[in-house]
Amino acid sequence: MLPSMSLDSFHTAHLDPASGYGLVVCPRPEDDVLLDGSSLHVAAWDHACQSLASLGWAPVRDDAGFLSYLGATVDGGLVVEARSFRSPAQPPDGDTLRTLYAATGLVTRAVRPRRG
Repeated sequence: MLPSMSLDSFHTAHLDPASGYGLVVCPRPEDDVLLDGSSLHVAAWDHACQSLASLGWAPVRDDAGFLSYLGATVDGGLVVEARSFRSPAQPPDGDTLRTLYAATGLVTRAVRPRRG
């Protein structure tokens, strides 16, 4: 069993320290609300990234700065890849991936990247 932790009220991280690879479950985009013109999800994401950084992790971004969305959960939440600062950037083994996919409830891998 891999460690899972709530990063804030909206984001949950499933991290594998051995491989340095993890997944972060984000809320459904359509559930976002604006408060005084600011997105609640954007504020929560910023806090989640700070929490990840304090643990030595960061979301994965491509060369263009897009987050690496792996897919979506059965509830419609988006799943973002994360990496440890302390581990080599090599892919985790198949068992670790299957465990992470099951922990997040990943059901589809058809999500377009977007800046986040």
